[in-house]
Amino acid sequence: MVTIKKYYLVFALFLLSVSPAAMGQKKIAASDSLYFSSLIKRAELFINTAKYDSAIAIANEALFSAQKNQYKPGEAIAYDKLAETMLLYGKMGSIRQYDSVGMPIAIQIKDTTLLINYWNRAGVYNMEQGRHKDAEKYFTLALQAGLEKKQNQKTAEVYSNLASLYLAMADKNKAIEGFFKALKLYEKNDNEKGQGETLSNISSVYYLMGRVDDAIDYQKKSIVVREKKNDIPGLAITNTNIGQLYILRENYPLASSHLQQSVKYAEQINNPKLKASAYSGMSAYYSRTKDFGTALVWQSKAIKLFEETDNVQMLSRLYVAAGNLANVTKDSVSALNYYNKALSLAIRLDNKENIGNAYEKLSGFFQSHNDFEKAYHQYKKFITYKDSIAGNSTIAKIEEIKTRYETEKKDNEIARLNTEQKIRKLEIEKQKAIIDGNTSMTLQKQNEIDLLSKSQELRDVRIKQQGEELEKQFLLSKTNLQQLELTEKENQLKQKQLKNQKLVRNLLIGGLGLFILLALTFFNRYQLKKKLEQQKNLLAIRNNISQDLHDDIGASLSNINILNELAKRNINQPEKSKEYLSKASEDIQRISESLSDIVWNINPRYDDLQNLFIRMKRYAADMLDGKNIEGHFEFPSTEASPVLGMTQRRDLYLIFKEAVNNLVKYSGAKHATITVSASNHYIDMLIKDDGKGFERNAVKAGNGLQNIEHRAMASGAGVSIVSKPGSGTSISLKMRVG
Repeated sequence: MVTIKKYYLVFALFLLSVSPAAMGQKKIAASDSLYFSSLIKRAELFINTAKYDSAIAIANEALFSAQKNQYKPGEAIAYDKLAETMLLYGKMGSIRQYDSVGMPIAIQIKDTTLLINYWNRAGVYNMEQGRHKDAEKYFTLALQAGLEKKQNQKTAEVYSNLASLYLAMADKNKAIEGFFKALKLYEKNDNEKGQGETLSNISSVYYLMGRVDDAIDYQKKSIVVREKKNDIPGLAITNTNIGQLYILRENYPLASSHLQQSVKYAEQINNPKLKASAYSGMSAYYSRTKDFGTALVWQSKAIKLFEETDNVQMLSRLYVAAGNLANVTKDSVSALNYYNKALSLAIRLDNKENIGNAYEKLSGFFQSHNDFEKAYHQYKKFITYKDSIAGNSTIAKIEEIKTRYETEKKDNEIARLNTEQKIRKLEIEKQKAIIDGNTSMTLQKQNEIDLLSKSQELRDVRIKQQGEELEKQFLLSKTNLQQLELTEKENQLKQKQLKNQKLVRNLLIGGLGLFILLALTFFNRYQLKKKLEQQKNLLAIRNNISQDLHDDIGASLSNINILNELAKRNINQPEKSKEYLSKASEDIQRISESLSDIVWNINPRYDDLQNLFIRMKRYAADMLDGKNIEGHFEFPSTEASPVLGMTQRRDLYLIFKEAVNNLVKYSGAKHATITVSASNHYIDMLIKDDGKGFERNAVKAGNGLQNIEHRAMASGAGVSIVSKPGSGTSISLKMRVG
């Protein structure tokens, strides 16, 4: 984790206190200085026009020139431009690379502006990595270095970044307040690019509040400002955002138009971060219009770019969208993998919005797969985060801040216009007095002009003081609210303690009576226990039979019905009809065998374990003979007679059948060995062949191996499946009995 240690800050302050001459800086020739300045101006021009590759090339040329002339200030400036370009490019790792070299030089030459730039970028980097406390610390350092007093465009940029951090921390109150402070400064400094970005950010807050129409309005305002400025990167972002908002409103034509425009802008400047965002928006569009194949193509392109730029904030949301697509296309494994990756990233970033979203999607996933226990567990976590987020923000508070800002701005503008109009009128009157040679009148008009100017300045100061007072009132009311909540919790705790005292007293009084009642009922419950166990065993048997009939025989009967219907429809094509009837016959044979197994398993006459071993040996011999596989069998003698319950007997037989069936169908073996041994407490079984074997990780689901493992687990048995290509397969089972 990136931190600023005390000793480093002390060293930095020491360096700032030393003069450039003392640090041994070399003066640069005038011609070299002019050449360097021209390079930096060209780099800035390319940055402002989003031509980042050209900006990097020119900045590197400037860096080479500064290093050649041992011009330390030039080196620091060049590193600053390179880091700033990488920030706009979305290459977070490269930012750290350039800043780690440039910052010590900036400290050495005592350049506060470069240090502010560094701290601002360090804040953005840590915010992207989910290190919110470090990010807040760096932004605060930038403001404390003089930006708070200057109230310039850089101040607005840091306010905006700090607001984005609060938004990531789900504190919408601080976020909206920060964005409006940034917007006010951008408007004051006529920075249209900053205005467009901030309007888009305000839209994001309204979207997270569920106010989609307000969010769309602010994105429209952002587009107007950015088109006026021809801000191509900004237009790529805003068109992506408004396109996705129109998707929510199911206005697909407008959504498609804006999203296609965002792709065009992003590819025009070849910015990986913006391209990834635009591609993600296109994926969302095709997903909502049910074209899941195309959606997956766009999504894959977006994820690849975000992973290349290590944009974990976006990936934490994009993995959720990818999980949704995988879920729709029935790829459950990929869906669960994407959801878990999204949750892991969101937790790492401490992004409550994304954590809640991931829990909600996981809940829906498990519910769709009938795993209601896990679904409920995930949904409870989602509700916890949802309530936590809702508790940090209220629409009324945000509207209050917005109204206060709009009213203050309009009143001040009206007053300013009136003052300017009066000053112009007085200037005219002053000029007339000068022309007429009326010195006293000229002096009077000048005094009136000065008075009006001072009045406007005082009004500006008063408005600023009112704003600070409002902020104090906001903090005071927030503190009072917290105090009320604390008092309420203390009252609840006292009430709970009183209830607990009453409960203890009532328990002591009722305890004796309950003990007597339990003593009277204990004997009757003991008698009922055996009956309940018998009923439970009977119910388990009925459930097992019902499940077998439903899962295996029910599905086979449905298949037979379909095959018979197909045979009827193809009666004019004897070959096809014969093929369908043959398959139906195979299913009927399988049903007959399954029914035979069920009847055999529940018939008390076959409780003797030797009957089970005889049946297993007969089944294996028939199956192996059918494939010309030489079999060697070893089963327990009649003397060994462990106690084996009906359920375990059934599971052992079905595991045996599944293993033998797999051996016959897939192994291609010439020889097979089946060994079963029994003691008073265990039954051991080994089924081994000299077939072609397989790689376990490459085997697809449905070959019976999972059935073997699941049945073994259900019966409390241990199973081991060992196989290698060309070395045959060995399945061993150890089941505890008795």
